[in-house]
Amino acid sequence: MSDVNTQQITDALNRSSAKVTMLADGFFDEVWEIISSRASLRDYSLYTQMSQLAGRISDSGTGGIGLELIRKRRAFGGFTPNVGYAAARLGIDTTIIGVYGKEKLDPIFGEISNLCQMISLGDPAITHVFEFEDGKILMSHLEAVQDINWQRIVNMVGIEKILSLLAQSDIIGIGYMSLMPAFDEIVEQVCANIPRDGKARRLFFDFADFRKKDAASLEVTLQKLRLLNEKLPLTLSVNEHEGAALFAMYNETLDDEYRPIQEKAEDVRKRIGFDELVIHSPYFGAAASSKEEPAIAASIFCEKPARSAGAGDSFNGGYIAAALAGLGLADRLYVANAAVSYFLRNAVFPDIKNLMQQPNNE
Repeated sequence: MSDVNTQQITDALNRSSAKVTMLADGFFDEVWEIISSRASLRDYSLYTQMSQLAGRISDSGTGGIGLELIRKRRAFGGFTPNVGYAAARLGIDTTIIGVYGKEKLDPIFGEISNLCQMISLGDPAITHVFEFEDGKILMSHLEAVQDINWQRIVNMVGIEKILSLLAQSDIIGIGYMSLMPAFDEIVEQVCANIPRDGKARRLFFDFADFRKKDAASLEVTLQKLRLLNEKLPLTLSVNEHEGAALFAMYNETLDDEYRPIQEKAEDVRKRIGFDELVIHSPYFGAAASSKEEPAIAASIFCEKPARSAGAGDSFNGGYIAAALAGLGLADRLYVANAAVSYFLRNAVFPDIKNLMQQPNNE
């Protein structure tokens, strides 16, 4: 994107005074690598590709398999911590509501609390993350988030505080649908309690891996959101696997080289009835909007990421920050790609200075 004006983007991000509220999850990620073979205490090899592990499991047939793990790191995770912090690092006034500690904040969320207002509903959930060079496997223990519903949020936060946050916010983010049984109810209640004061607001969703949802319940959610979009514009962001599943629902594919992805994204966007659809992959970001021409932006592929868990969240945080800075669709994708590019290579979310120093596309 040779026509991108990075100084203009930087100025827009620095001027932004927008506010975002996000709810209602919270995880700490136990991140592991898996040993494929060991010769001695310090001489061992790792599974670097997911297919290698899949082959080992398949070769085991009906028998057992023993795997050795090495802890890589312990980090915060989830929609509200990751996306909220990514947006806050880019200058957005961010409040996150979720599970970050019962009596006090878990120390793992300490750096987030320096930039975000955090409202905790209890102890965080746990995700075991197995990282490879070409992807990751996430196994979540969801007990801490499964009973998060609207009434629990009201009881813990207070309705007046909630109403104040919704009134002040320019974007309200809610995720992950596939991990939260009360997702539909929370979305409906958020929409019902947003003041009709003429202020332009938007809902932002990352469904996470909704392929675990059955088709009937997914369609119920989409129908409800379609109706809400008539009152409040909705943005749905999906990764390439979720995007492929979404496209397949409407007999489209992501890998059809004879038709541009952004054009197909516009068709799918219209059919799901959302104001905006965003797709991100290791190779590109694409988006379709009811108010702008669809766009696509290539990103530089990172062959050996320093950290992969949270990459999609860094993209979403960059996209939200760019949207709240008033940038157009192509520039929003540029910022989002730059954010995830920096994250993959440095294992931390970028600030504005990092973002603009990071080459993100060809």
